Amino acid sequence: MQLVTRTRTSLLLLAGLLLSLIVAGCSVQYVSRYDAVTENSITEIQRKVEGLLQHIERTAGTQAAEYDNFVTFYEELHVAAAMLNSRAQALALNSITAEQSGLLQEWLRSLESLHQTGITDPVLLIPVRQQAEQIFVAMLKFELAKKRQFDRGVTIQE
Repeated sequence: MQLVTRTRTSLLLLAGLLLSLIVAGCSVQYVSRYDAVTENSITEIQRKVEGLLQHIERTAGTQAAEYDNFVTFYEELHVAAAMLNSRAQALALNSITAEQSGLLQEWLRSLESLHQTGITDPVLLIPVRQQAEQIFVAMLKFELAKKRQFDRGVTIQE
């Protein structure tokens, strides 16, 4: 009887040890993995926005800076931002990037509204450029942090 009790205890300890090893070997993923397409999309939208801001800054107050000259450009920006947002929403565990891309879409609508009212002084673009930088830097930092974390095999929490 004592032998059966010892065997049972040993088996329970062994099972507990194996279970501990299995659980310790599992990694939990709280955010999506790095996505090169997302990073490239963010960078491309940023490049287009910066080009737009520089053009308006150089030509502010002239006909070349008027909104009507940029309607198609804004349409392309909105399409790119919508595609980024759709991709972000489609990827599992990607709610932070989806939220950021949604904020980017709102900001682009605000930029377009400002442009429609007319930008006659380049000084008006200072806060606009600061906002753009904050948005794009935050988005890129998060995506690149995912890349660094997963390259090292570490997970980050959302």
